[in-house]
Amino acid sequence: MTSPASPVRWDATLREAALPTVDDPGGPVVVLSAHPDDEVLGVGAWLAGQVGRRLHLVVATDGEQSHPGSPTVTPDQLRTVRRRELAEAFAVLGHPHVRTTHLGLRDAALPDDREPLTRLLQPLLQDAAVVLAPYEHDGHGDHDVLGAVARELVPAGTTLWRYPVWRWTRSTPDVGPDWLQGAALLPSSAGAAQQKAAALRAFRSQLEPWSDHPADQVVVTPALLEHALTAPEVVLT
Repeated sequence: MTSPASPVRWDATLREAALPTVDDPGGPVVVLSAHPDDEVLGVGAWLAGQVGRRLHLVVATDGEQSHPGSPTVTPDQLRTVRRRELAEAFAVLGHPHVRTTHLGLRDAALPDDREPLTRLLQPLLQDAAVVLAPYEHDGHGDHDVLGAVARELVPAGTTLWRYPVWRWTRSTPDVGPDWLQGAALLPSSAGAAQQKAAALRAFRSQLEPWSDHPADQVVVTPALLEHALTAPEVVLT
């Protein structure tokens, strides 16, 4: 694995790359995420510009294993907290009543739950014009299997955009850029970056330590957060 990248370097690289803007066919959108917060980290500014569009958010797990070994918060408590944070974040993005389906699969175990994931996901994609899914080589097992299953299930004629999350901090612009083949920019509306920043603050369970205990520390690293806040939003088409 490569060393963590500088978000500033990625930001400059993406802005200078003359990437095309996505070809958006319009119509209903299904947004897939492995954990609550993935979709806001990856495409939150674009989502802020989709007010009035038919959106369906599908979350594979509740992210209840984000703090294993915590003396402060249990997985059951995290399930409740993270669902609440997600609803709060989408209200900030302008979608207070977004349709949300929580699949309730096991956090950190999606590779082992591929069969139920496939079975639950397939009927939810049939009416979508656009599907956004995690990049299938993101470097996190849950993200990777959800992205791979999405690629298998997206119906013919449906547009698929794959969004990286952790990959930005696990690669550098000068090493292995081939993974960006097919990259395109997501357009964002005026003020969308500020809305995204405000929405991300809703995920306090991931951005703030629960205590001084080592198992209670932040999950969203400073590098990942900086990239999400400063770099253009890019998907692979």
